[in-house]
Amino acid sequence: MAKSAGTSFRTDIEGLRGLAIALVVVFHVFVGKVSAGVDVFLLLGGIFFFSSQLNNARRKNGLTIVQSLLRIVRRLFPLLAVVVAATLAGSLFVMSKLVHVTMAQDAVGALGYYINWVLAFSGREYTNVRNTVSPFQHLWSMSAQLQIYVASLLVVVLIAAIFRRFAKGALLVVLTAGTAASFAYACWLNVDNQALNYYSTFSRFWEVGLGGLLGLWLLRRRKDGSLAIPPIPSVWRWIMGLAGLAAIICTGLFLNGSEQFPGPWTLVPLVGAALVVISGTGGRPTGVTRMLESRVFQFLGRISYALYLWHWPLLVLVVAWMGQRSSAKAAGGPSGGGTMVDPLVGAGVIAASLALAWLSSRLIEKPLRQGKKPARSWVLWSPKYWWNSIKVWPKTIYTLVILFIAGAIIASPTYLQEQAEANTEDLMAHAMDRSTYPGAESFLYDRYAPEGLQLIPPLEDFKALLPPTQPDGCQIGFEPAVVITHKNYNQSEEECAYGDVNSDRTLYVIGGSHSEHYMPAMDLVGKQRGLKIMPLLKMGCPVGSTVPLWTGEDYPSCREWSDAVMDYILKNPPTDGIFMTGTRPNDYLGQGPEVVPDEYVDVVRKFTDAGIHSYLVRDNPWHMRRNPEEGQFNQRECVSEMMEGNFAGNGDPNFDGTDFPGVADQNAPTPEEIETINSVCGSAVEESLLPVSPQYEAYQGLDVTHVDPTLGYCKDGWCPSIIGNMAVYRDAHHFTNVFAASLAPEIERQMFADPPLGPLPPLKPFVAFPPADGAVPPAGEEEVPPADEDGNSRAIGSLDKDEFAALEGQGSDSDVDANSDGTGANGTGQGISPAPGTGGGADNGTGVQQYDPQTGYPIEPSTGLPYDPNTGAVVTPGYQSPYPPYGGGYGNGYSY
Repeated sequence: MAKSAGTSFRTDIEGLRGLAIALVVVFHVFVGKVSAGVDVFLLLGGIFFFSSQLNNARRKNGLTIVQSLLRIVRRLFPLLAVVVAATLAGSLFVMSKLVHVTMAQDAVGALGYYINWVLAFSGREYTNVRNTVSPFQHLWSMSAQLQIYVASLLVVVLIAAIFRRFAKGALLVVLTAGTAASFAYACWLNVDNQALNYYSTFSRFWEVGLGGLLGLWLLRRRKDGSLAIPPIPSVWRWIMGLAGLAAIICTGLFLNGSEQFPGPWTLVPLVGAALVVISGTGGRPTGVTRMLESRVFQFLGRISYALYLWHWPLLVLVVAWMGQRSSAKAAGGPSGGGTMVDPLVGAGVIAASLALAWLSSRLIEKPLRQGKKPARSWVLWSPKYWWNSIKVWPKTIYTLVILFIAGAIIASPTYLQEQAEANTEDLMAHAMDRSTYPGAESFLYDRYAPEGLQLIPPLEDFKALLPPTQPDGCQIGFEPAVVITHKNYNQSEEECAYGDVNSDRTLYVIGGSHSEHYMPAMDLVGKQRGLKIMPLLKMGCPVGSTVPLWTGEDYPSCREWSDAVMDYILKNPPTDGIFMTGTRPNDYLGQGPEVVPDEYVDVVRKFTDAGIHSYLVRDNPWHMRRNPEEGQFNQRECVSEMMEGNFAGNGDPNFDGTDFPGVADQNAPTPEEIETINSVCGSAVEESLLPVSPQYEAYQGLDVTHVDPTLGYCKDGWCPSIIGNMAVYRDAHHFTNVFAASLAPEIERQMFADPPLGPLPPLKPFVAFPPADGAVPPAGEEEVPPADEDGNSRAIGSLDKDEFAALEGQGSDSDVDANSDGTGANGTGQGISPAPGTGGGADNGTGVQQYDPQTGYPIEPSTGLPYDPNTGAVVTPGYQSPYPPYGGGYGNGYSY
C-alpha cells in the first residue's frame, strides 16, 4: 500500500494543496478570475481537523483546548506577522498616502484574523488592483478559516465532554446540521448580498464542514487499525481522479467565483476535490494520485501556506509600483480575482513569491512549530509549561521578535492617523484667507492665487474634507429612514443648526449629499444673513427622488424618508424657504447631460402650494472616467497620485498622465504642475452640463430662486480639480468643505439678488487645454500651441503675478510702474477700472492686458473684441454682466 493510501500523513493531499495554491497564484496573476484553489484549501483543512480534534478531546492525556489553540497559533501566526509587516512597509512606500491609514487598519485586521469582516462591509473589491484592492485582501480566507477552527474546537470539546462514548455520533449529527444550515444560508445570501456572502464566516463554514464529514467517513478505522473504507478498483480510482481534477481546474475557467461562491456552484470544485482524495485512498497510487505525489506538487504543498501569504501582496505592490492598470474587467463580484499583468512581470512576481515562500517556510514557519507533543497543561497557570517554552532560547528570541512586529503593526493606524492630522489644524487656519486661498473666487473674480503654497484641505486627512454635518451626526446613511433633526443622529439634545443658530428665521437644506456638500457655504450665508440653517439630509436621496442606490439596486428607504421629510417640512415650515439641488445627471451613475427629474418639479410645486420658497442650486459635474464604462473618476485620488507621480490613468490609455514625474515639492506645487494635474484630473464641461441650465424652464411659474455657481468651478469649458490653491473635490463629485465655503459669497449674491438674476450666458464647450510640461494630449488630438507667444502658460485658477498686478491696477514689476491715474510709466500700461468708460490703451508688445475704452472690459487678443471674463460673452455697449465687475469685490461684508 502506498504511503498516500494508509498512513496518517497523506502525501497525495499534500500534493493537492500544491495544485490548489498553483491555481490560486496563476489565476490571480494571469487570468484575473477566482480559481477554486481557496475552496479546495477549506475542504482539505476540514478533512483532518474534526477527526483529529475529536480524538484528542476524548483522550485523557490529550491537549487541553488552550494548548490546541496555541498549537494552531504557533503554526500560523509568526509567518503571518512577518508577511503583514513587510506588506505594510511596502504599501507605505509605493501606495498613495491617501490609503496609508486604511492599509494600516487592514494590516491590523489581517493580524487579528478578522479582515474578512472588514472587507465584507467596506465595499472594496479585487476588481481594480490599482486603486481599490488591499494587499491584505487575500487574507480573508485565513481569517474565516481560523474563526471556523476556533468555534469548531469549542464545539468538539463540549461534545466530547457531554457525550463521551457517543461523541463521534453526536459530532456527525451536529456537523451535518451545521454544514447544511451554512450551505442553505450561503445559497440564500448569494442572491441577497453576495458581497457579504463571499467573506462571511457563516457562509464559508459549510466548505470546512463538508471536509470534516468526508474526513470522518474516509479516515474511519477498524479495530486492527486498517482503514474501514473498502478498496476501490484501480480503474475507478483513475476515473475519479481525472474527473475530480477536471472539475477543480475548469471551475476557474467556466464559473465566476466572485459572483457564485460559496453558493451551490461551489459544489463543483469541492466534489472534484473529494473525488481526488477518495481516488488516493486504498491500493497502490495510480493516475492523478501519482501526479500529486511528484516532487513539484509536494514542494508546492509544503510551501503552500507561505506561498499563499506572499503572492498577492507582491502582485499588488508591483502593479502599484509600475503603475500598471488592470486589463481584466472583473465581473462585478467582491473578488474579481486580481489583474492580468504583462507576462514577464507576472513571471517575476511568481518567481519572487516562490523564493520568499521557500525561505520564510524554512526560516520562520518550521523553526517555531512544536517539535513534539507537550504534556497536558492548562498553560496559563503552569510555571513548568512556560519555563519549558522559555528555556529554548532561539525560539524565545523568535517569539520576542514576532511580538515586537505585531505590536508595531497594531500601533501603526494610530501613528499614521496622527501624522496625517499633524498639520491639519495649522493649515486649515489659513483656509478662509482669500488673499492666499481664493478657491472659487479665483475663477469668479480672478483673484490671484499665490504660488508656492500647500494645497488645502490636506488630502490624506479625509475628515478635514467633510462638511460639518457628517462629524456632527446631522445626516443619515443609506439604510435608515430616520429624519435627523438633532446632533449625534438624534441622540443629542443639541439641534442640528448652523449659520446664525440663535435666529428665529430658518432655512432648510434638504436632500442628498449634493445638497449637503454646500453646508460650509450655507453656514457662512446663514451667519451673514441672520438665518438659522437646518439640514434634513440622507445619503444619495434627493427629496422625492426615485433614483436607485449607487449600486443600481432599489432604494425603498429613500422613498420612505422623503415622505417623512415632506411631512416634517409641511408641518414645520421654514420662515425663509428650502435649499436643494434643482438638477442632476441623467442616470444614477453620474453620466451627463444634466436633467430636471419630474419628481423634483413635483416636490417644488408642493412647496410653492404651501407658501414655501425654494432656492434651487444647479448640480455640479459628476466627473466620469474618459472610458465611461469604468465609472466615476475620483478627483482626490487623481490629484494625490499625480502629485506623487504614480497616477495610473483615468480610463483612456492615451491620456493618463503616467509620464508626469510628480511635483518637485509636495508642499509647494508650481502653477505649471497644477496645470498638468488639472489637465489630467479635470473634465470637459459638456460631459456633464448643458449650455444653459434646464431648471429655468422646468420650474417656470413656481416660487423659486435659481442659484448657479458653475463659473466658480468651471472655466473655459473645463472643470478642474485644483482651483485657487484648493482641492475642489473629496471624491468624484463632492466638494471639499473649504472649497464649498469659498462659494459662499456667490451663492449669497445669487440667492438674494434683487431683481433675481437670469440664466448665465451659454457655457462654452471645451476646445483645448493649455499645454504644460508632462501633459499628455487627449487621444486623437495634436499638441495644442502654447498659451501665449512666449510659450508661457498659467494654471487654471491662477494668474501670473505681473498679470494680476496689472489687473488690480498696481502695475507690473517688469512692465508697468502704475501711476495714480492708472497709466503705466511708459504710457502704454493701464490699471483696471471696474466702471465702464475709464480709458484704454493698445498692446504695444509689453504683454499687459488691454481694455476696451468704451466698455472697460478686457480685449480678447484673438478676436480684438471686449469680453466678460466671468461669462465669456462678447461685450457690446450697454452690456450688463450678471456678475460683479471684473476684478471688483463683492462688498457684502464677509470677513475671512
